[in-house]
Amino acid sequence: MRLPCLPLAYVGQIDGVVGTLVLDNLWELGRPVKPARRLWLSAVQFLFGVLVVAGAGLVAWRLWPQPDLPQGWLTIRPPVDTMALLEVGDTIWSGGRDGVAVLDRDGGVLLEWIEADVPLQYVTSLATDGVTTWVGHDLGLSGTSGGEWHTLTVADGLPDNHILALCYSPASGLWVGTGRGLANFRQGPWAVYGQAQGLASDVVSVILEDSRGRLWAGNGRDTVGGLSMLAEERWQVFTTSNGLAHNVVNAILEMPDGGLWFGTGFSSRGGASHFDGRTWLTLTQEDGLAGAKVRSLFLDAASVLWFGSEYDGLARYDGRSWQIYTPENGLAGWEVKAMLQDSRGNLWLGTENGLTRISRQAWETLSTQP
Repeated sequence: MRLPCLPLAYVGQIDGVVGTLVLDNLWELGRPVKPARRLWLSAVQFLFGVLVVAGAGLVAWRLWPQPDLPQGWLTIRPPVDTMALLEVGDTIWSGGRDGVAVLDRDGGVLLEWIEADVPLQYVTSLATDGVTTWVGHDLGLSGTSGGEWHTLTVADGLPDNHILALCYSPASGLWVGTGRGLANFRQGPWAVYGQAQGLASDVVSVILEDSRGRLWAGNGRDTVGGLSMLAEERWQVFTTSNGLAHNVVNAILEMPDGGLWFGTGFSSRGGASHFDGRTWLTLTQEDGLAGAKVRSLFLDAASVLWFGSEYDGLARYDGRSWQIYTPENGLAGWEVKAMLQDSRGNLWLGTENGLTRISRQAWETLSTQP
């Protein structure tokens, strides 16, 4: 269940009480307070108020009854924020605000935090070419092979140091999405694409190369949005005028039949759009989605679709019925940013408030439920 929020009026009352106590303890009653001291006193009042409210919220969270987890479900904290997931050997790498956490794949235990040649923070994406593991973060693109780390930046040809998305393809190489363009490395120097070359936007925060060799690039970072498709060296742009539910594109998923799902939306608008190459279909909350904005997409090993939302948890669709998962029935957080099924069949769900790990046995139970 969601934790209750203190009304603003109540917060003000707490702040006022703390402020009065500060006054009584720092100055004698009736003693004039100089303007500089009034300013300092106001700052102290504000900080005390914030601390009291934050402390009360923490105590309430710890004392509030937590829902019992379904059998086979595990909540993992830390890491807290997860934006990207990758299986590396017998471990799971979880990238997010605080860097890259390495977890035991089979037990879900936190093993270590990655230390690279630069601080890893605000990690948005993880990828591997089978030899090098790549980490996209706000200081550049860091890669490791054999334990050695090296970070690439604008000095090496990238359009921006703030990396937003990664995609590796054996056919076309490494693609890197940034806030100032899309970069591709095969051999030689980086090739950079932007609006001048035909992209819908210079901002690229999600990338997918489909089974036909077409590259899809979406902007989910600002309200301009945009979806671009590169085929035979030509870019094509898609918007709400020709099929998308919303111009802001947050996730892209290819189905086994070649059809594509696009998770779209901003704030309270959006949906999941499906494109079969000719026609578009859009799903909304009225159809069963957990929330209007679709933050992430995933297809599990049983061909069940999972739609992560920004504010409202997770929707699971098996082709017959919908199930919604939130913190009220086992999910670690309300915003589902990344999903992964590892080689052992365990399902990993990354949120803003920790990881949910569903064991293979529990996942199989979900998949066989009528």
